[in-house]
Amino acid sequence: MSIFKQGSILLPKINFESLDFEYRKFQDENTLKRWKEIGHLYEKYSGLTLEKNKSHPEWVDVIEKEFNLESITSCIYCMTPGTIMPEHQDFYKKYRSLYNLSDSKNICRVIVFLEDWKSGHYFEINKIPIVNWKAGDFVFWRNDTSHMAANIGTDNRYTLQITGIDV
Repeated sequence: MSIFKQGSILLPKINFESLDFEYRKFQDENTLKRWKEIGHLYEKYSGLTLEKNKSHPEWVDVIEKEFNLESITSCIYCMTPGTIMPEHQDFYKKYRSLYNLSDSKNICRVIVFLEDWKSGHYFEINKIPIVNWKAGDFVFWRNDTSHMAANIGTDNRYTLQITGIDV
């Protein structure tokens, strides 16, 4: 499999206003320090989440089944305007602890875009920009593939973030 792949799935109608999001601080202090040292001095490096272990809509389970992964965790992510996450790699610290994994070599991440692209919404993976997505489009990658995201628009950007082990 290549470093990442793209595709699309059919999504149900989603009502974001009924979801109870919480702010989640960006977890890797070393990455934050590196970003600041090279001039990325932003107010927000992360967004709002609704973790799966909280009350989540049934449609999350339906989407998760689209991907051939085991030990799935997921969260609905709301990237508010002004949130910028420069290039980084995921270390899956919380996930590795949850499943007692010594490394992340078999861990996969899927980002499902829950709404059509809006001006100012940006995603890049492995130096390839992705814009103009449609609701249901997704990006699937393994392990430590570099990526970045930003919302320099005026509307929230909603995604479903799925983490699991490739089978």
